Amino acid sequence: MIIHILIILIALMFGDVGLTRSFQDNRSFLEETACFSSNYGEAREKFLAASRAASAELESFKNPFQGPDGEALYTDVVLLGAKDAETMLLLISGTHGVEGFTGSAIQTCLLRDGFDSDLKPDMGIVLIHAVNPYGFAYLRRFNEDNVDLNRNFVDHSKPYPANPGYDKLQDAISPEHISSWKNAKSLFSILRYRLQHGKTALKKAISGGQYTDPQGLFYGGNGETWSNTTIRAISARFLAQAKRIVVIDFHTGLGPYGNAEIIMNKKKRSPAYQRSVKWWGNRVKSTASEESVSIHLEATLKLAVPKMLPDAEVTAVTLEFGTLPTLKAFWALRAENWLYHHGDMKTPRAQKIKTDLLR
Repeated sequence: MIIHILIILIALMFGDVGLTRSFQDNRSFLEETACFSSNYGEAREKFLAASRAASAELESFKNPFQGPDGEALYTDVVLLGAKDAETMLLLISGTHGVEGFTGSAIQTCLLRDGFDSDLKPDMGIVLIHAVNPYGFAYLRRFNEDNVDLNRNFVDHSKPYPANPGYDKLQDAISPEHISSWKNAKSLFSILRYRLQHGKTALKKAISGGQYTDPQGLFYGGNGETWSNTTIRAISARFLAQAKRIVVIDFHTGLGPYGNAEIIMNKKKRSPAYQRSVKWWGNRVKSTASEESVSIHLEATLKLAVPKMLPDAEVTAVTLEFGTLPTLKAFWALRAENWLYHHGDMKTPRAQKIKTDLLR
């Protein structure tokens, strides 16, 4: 179903009914699930095999760190169609590492389907697989520097934005110790903050991004990460000639289970928002008007792409698939972050924490 949703969205965007053929072929459930993987290495192998079968142009960028079994980690880029195409579709997976399984499966399924077979001469497609391969391999949202990539695309030469809410709740959000008593105290502090300041303020405090606690949740970093630099290199190499670019960054976590929401960080009066609504209708939700499952963020990858390519018309969105309720998702992130910095990865508790986050 996830693959079907995306194929329809792409077809609506390009206005080309040929791209709906894969949907009409009525792919079986077993064929769809075969695109999913149980770990980063398997996901990469499937993606690379599908890319080679599609005779796509492929380039790989090696991350400086190794995976949990000593394996090399890569961000892989595939080009379909003309490199100098005026219209480019950019599909991104793994910005938040552990969320990469769904994005990778979608990319692999689309490649296996031959969804580029009806491309016009002036169209191209770029697929970026595993923007954050470290988080993908280690089942972390964050990268090798504990950085949330969607908080890293700021001007690092200027003072970082403050997050006083996080500072106040730091011990509850990113504790050094976890126990039943500590969890109860943290939950009380968080609920009290919500009563005092409201739901939106709490969301900003927790997930709005912070630049003061390197071991904390949603840390934005103190400079451009490897993934940030790599994305800039990919954009310059594959997208610099395009006049019209559509970006879909795949994510999972927020919203009702299985629901697909198209998220924009633009105001409703912006041309990019208007284009998105024209293509995709009421699936589009704006964080700027607080109607989205996500809070409004200013340092995301999708907001950075238009700045990297100022001469192009860029429409950049997140395609977010819901999983578990927000509190459960936050609690899983909180526990995994504690485990990574302060816990013991060899204990049964560690396995449960990782499994909870993967869910």
